[in-house]
Amino acid sequence: MNKVILIGNGFDLAHGMKTSYNDFIDDFEKEVKSKYFQRTLDYNFDVTINSEYTFNSSNLSFKQNIEAFKFNNIFFEYVLNRFMALNYYDLEGFFYEVLKQADINNIDKLNSDFYSFINHLEKYLTKVEDEFIEKNNNSISEISEHIYSPILFNELSQDAKLSLSRKYDAWSINEISRKIATERIYGDFKKVNKSFDSETILLLNFNYTGTADLYKKDKAQTINIHGKLNDAENPIIFGYGDELDSEYSVIENMNDNRFLEHFKSINYAKTENYKQVLEYIDSDLFQVCIMGHSCGNTDRTLLNTIFEHDNCASVKIYYYQKSATQDNYLDVYKNISRNFNSKAKLRDRVVNKSFCKPLISFLE
Repeated sequence: MNKVILIGNGFDLAHGMKTSYNDFIDDFEKEVKSKYFQRTLDYNFDVTINSEYTFNSSNLSFKQNIEAFKFNNIFFEYVLNRFMALNYYDLEGFFYEVLKQADINNIDKLNSDFYSFINHLEKYLTKVEDEFIEKNNNSISEISEHIYSPILFNELSQDAKLSLSRKYDAWSINEISRKIATERIYGDFKKVNKSFDSETILLLNFNYTGTADLYKKDKAQTINIHGKLNDAENPIIFGYGDELDSEYSVIENMNDNRFLEHFKSINYAKTENYKQVLEYIDSDLFQVCIMGHSCGNTDRTLLNTIFEHDNCASVKIYYYQKSATQDNYLDVYKNISRNFNSKAKLRDRVVNKSFCKPLISFLE
């Protein structure tokens, strides 16, 4: 049996890296104001300061004085106005929202502005990663233990339990004896909650940073499914990835390729990463471990392929422990549920909370 570790932004945050969208937007705001004070702010820049506000620009803030800024980038403008309404950033989700409102008159502008936005994001994450490397950060032992911990029999779906029981039946010679042996082995495994060491481990990294490589050992491999920073051979993929959404077919049927420019499933064709993931999950039974990934709709096409694959034995959540009494296990579970077409498989495959753990223990 294998393991697939889904590594999301919360994984980087657990290592003290300021890679959240809020961190990025806050840093971009500082860049805009810094360029203004240094008299280097080009008024063709994506975001500038309205002239009537420049006398007091030190107190300006995207979150408090949005009207003080002038936008030459329609995506940045949409993002910051959406934040005022929702008080959080969902950049890939916001792109899909504005894409659905686009038409043939502004789609080229939107695509160009989104590329510019991605360029800003890549520069910011490069700076964060460089700072992280300079601090000589190492892996976190608790996370390493999670990744390389054995898989417990009682964590598995019913189909996987039966499949494993049959796999360990080496002596039956006919269907009747095979059934008896399977039931006996199943009962023995369940009674002791037998553990299975994973034969191989796939660190499926949805981030653009190299943090996942801190945990790469002999039997583990890393696939940076959304690319790596400043890597021409594996460029970053940032956009939307939900072909299951009812409105995706509407966009696709417009028969205008410009509207598909930033869909992840299209851009997966740039590298072998997606095919390598398929080869891996086709090879044997596997347990999925969620580590810092929200499992939101922006990756639903890929997540649905993994979660509903015949070899998926279970989905285990390593949740964020907010306090001694609060965590986000159920929030992640709800997001995972949207990635399943079969709710029966959802209930069978997602490991109940009693067998799950926080990614990092909460310390009071």
